[in-house]
Amino acid sequence: MNCSWENKILIDLQRGNREAFNEFFCFYFPRLLAYTSSIVNHKIAEDITQDVFLYVWENRKRLTISKGFHSYLFQAAYTRCIDYLKKNQSAEKYNSRVMLEHAYIYGNLLNDDGKILEELYAKDFYKQLYSLLEEIPAQRREVFVLAYIHGVKTKEIAEILDIPHRTVESHLYLALKYLKKNMTSKDFLVLCQLFSITPQLLSVLSQAVRI
Repeated sequence: MNCSWENKILIDLQRGNREAFNEFFCFYFPRLLAYTSSIVNHKIAEDITQDVFLYVWENRKRLTISKGFHSYLFQAAYTRCIDYLKKNQSAEKYNSRVMLEHAYIYGNLLNDDGKILEELYAKDFYKQLYSLLEEIPAQRREVFVLAYIHGVKTKEIAEILDIPHRTVESHLYLALKYLKKNMTSKDFLVLCQLFSITPQLLSVLSQAVRI
């Protein structure tokens, strides 16, 4: 969505045009949901994302139309994610701590240059990813590619490669651990965004290595 189109949509939205709001919602909802799902679990992410758009609609007359309004959406979602994690730390102390740290890093990226979404599709990012994958053991690389590039479920990967399911999870965790170590924080979060790798998933996969 270019700036002129975004501004027109926002001006029409501000005037109460539901078609403009629907167009705005359809364009940004999946992007915002992908972002919030990287910080909290998917069900909570859906609620938070919907709440952000509800707030925009209910407060449309007070909106400040400016360049990069989409950054406001992500900042609003980020703030709600942080609030949720803080309130629920006692329930799942470990996972909440990990997700909170994850969320703070995301927030810093938002405040940095606001280009996280554009970088999701950068050719240089994929070049770096595949270069790093070449450095890990062949089977681990194959498991990673099957899981995240081709979208094959872990149980199916275990059957295809004729290895235990826990070994598949262990390979995924160790591959991600290696990538995290050899990528900048920013690039690793881009990776998480691309492949919907949540802190909860990292926690689950880590159990396969510990056991």
